Amino acid sequence: MKTARIRHKVSELHKMKEKGKLSFELTIQRKRNIWDETRQSKLIHSILAGFLIPNLSGSRGETMLHILDGNQRLSSIFDYIEGKYKLVGVQSVDGGELAGKKFAELTDDLQQKIMDYKFEIDVIEEATQEQMEEQFYRLNNGVPIRPIELIRANLGDSVLKFVERISSLPFFDKKVNLSKAAKRRFVDQELVLQILLLVHHPDTGFSSKEIRAFVQELRDSGIQDVLQAKMENASAFLNEAFAGDSKKTFLKKAHVPMLFKLVLDIQKYALEITPQQFAEWAQPFLENPPAEYKEASQAGSARKENVQRRLMVMREAFNSHFKTQLQADVASGADEVAATVETGQEQGNEGAN
Repeated sequence: MKTARIRHKVSELHKMKEKGKLSFELTIQRKRNIWDETRQSKLIHSILAGFLIPNLSGSRGETMLHILDGNQRLSSIFDYIEGKYKLVGVQSVDGGELAGKKFAELTDDLQQKIMDYKFEIDVIEEATQEQMEEQFYRLNNGVPIRPIELIRANLGDSVLKFVERISSLPFFDKKVNLSKAAKRRFVDQELVLQILLLVHHPDTGFSSKEIRAFVQELRDSGIQDVLQAKMENASAFLNEAFAGDSKKTFLKKAHVPMLFKLVLDIQKYALEITPQQFAEWAQPFLENPPAEYKEASQAGSARKENVQRRLMVMREAFNSHFKTQLQADVASGADEVAATVETGQEQGNEGAN
């Protein structure tokens, strides 16, 4: 692996992007457009007013420059050049008014100043995927960044692509009650990881420490095709259960892993419960949960004892409603559930014998 420093004008970088020679699409990268328009506007003002802007970092291949650090800066500049937002909360520069103006509305001099701005880019060359992931981690390890973003950097390409695919399925994308801002912070992908953690280690909590340890295990072992299919089937079941195109206010972050794990158990043991029947039970439960469940969903909801309490209370309510005996998974960490189905008809037959 080699390192170098290069310089490019904004105009040059924008042309590279249009020609497909500049990429923000490394799976370990943050999503684009996390910054709001106020922060984006301050960046544009910094360029025009002469304030310092940190260098970019990237990885250079034969035909592509991958941005490792600087995604938000370049995305904000490109979006402004392309007329996607107006400047807000900024002062005039060199007598030129900025507030409320799109790029095309600036004076020619100010437009040119943006296009001529030169970024210094520290690049690594001849780097493997693992080296790029490690570089991303090191660049972001000392700056404000959510734990899930560092966790993503350690997942490895194939596992991360799976997590991204599951989180983009209709149940997560359309039904789970997450805002656009939450999705930009990868909360939907965090939920998928929590579900996978419950499957592999049913006695777990959801602390960053527990998830980081699990991610290393997952990266080493990968995700079996059988589990991938189960995750897709459970997501389809829940999407059908909660019909319609709107988000469901009761499908909050703290509830989704428990609900999903319950559906995985239903499907594993082929319990004869339709999505509609499941929704008829689940929606009232989540809209007005028992006091013990509600308490475990508040402060400290990621702690092991609260995760396990939510699982226990939800499972007991499910068993009572459907007359089943789903039991807690065994402590070995395998995905094993003891299950017995006792329908009213079956109980009647037993009495007749």
